[in-house]
Amino acid sequence: MKIVFITTVASSIYGFRAPVIKKLIGKNHQVYAFVSEFSDNELDIIREMGVTPVTYRSNRSGLNPFSDIKSTFLIFKELKKISPDLVFPYFAKPVIFGTFAAKLAGVPRIVGMLEGLGFAFTPQPEGIPLKTKIIKGILIALYRIALPMLESLIVLNPDDKDELTDKYGIKIKNIHILGGIGLDLRQYPYSEADIPDEKEPVKFLFIGRFLKEKGIDDFIRAAEQVKDKYPDTVFTALGAIDKSRGGGAIWNALPPAILSVSPVL
Repeated sequence: MKIVFITTVASSIYGFRAPVIKKLIGKNHQVYAFVSEFSDNELDIIREMGVTPVTYRSNRSGLNPFSDIKSTFLIFKELKKISPDLVFPYFAKPVIFGTFAAKLAGVPRIVGMLEGLGFAFTPQPEGIPLKTKIIKGILIALYRIALPMLESLIVLNPDDKDELTDKYGIKIKNIHILGGIGLDLRQYPYSEADIPDEKEPVKFLFIGRFLKEKGIDDFIRAAEQVKDKYPDTVFTALGAIDKSRGGGAIWNALPPAILSVSPVL
């Protein structure tokens, strides 16, 4: 079979999809990866996996409808050339516009995955801004068109399923709850040497993009409360600054007196 993965960031192909791709290639399937945010090095890593990368232009947080239509057309043209048996789009925009393109290209099977509904659906302590409400409304409208086209949709938790099907009444043929993706613990084996010395201060590590929906605000509030009682406790935040989603402002607001920060650029 010819199987196409459609996503945005190239690193998600080798960072999250490598095990399933390895199994597919081991069964002699041809695998393609459509990516819109990439570096030459990332494309080389994808090729080394035995996957054929295909690049297209898209802004995953952009609101320009003409840009999204153009991206859909570009994906459609490439899919017509490949003529895949199965298309697997994941993340919000690829699920929407990748599904449209695959349907237009006559792909017989389309299975999508949403790894969370995204920032537009995440409650904020200070309230949801008007722009975010507009984005949410557009997403719901597009989901109502795209998701019924899928053979199946995979979500990671029952809350997302209930929100899509019950709250917004979106018709989905088959929906599967995968559960948390997590890590392959065989790559991180337990070792007695990893147990910290009781004399050393307790250390907490946050790993994730510096965005509110990833929990950085909760981590900071917890750090403030703990350090007030146990000042020697160490808190470290390790993550990327997602400038397309306001990560720069959050980065500037991180309190150096509370936690040490290691940006992944």
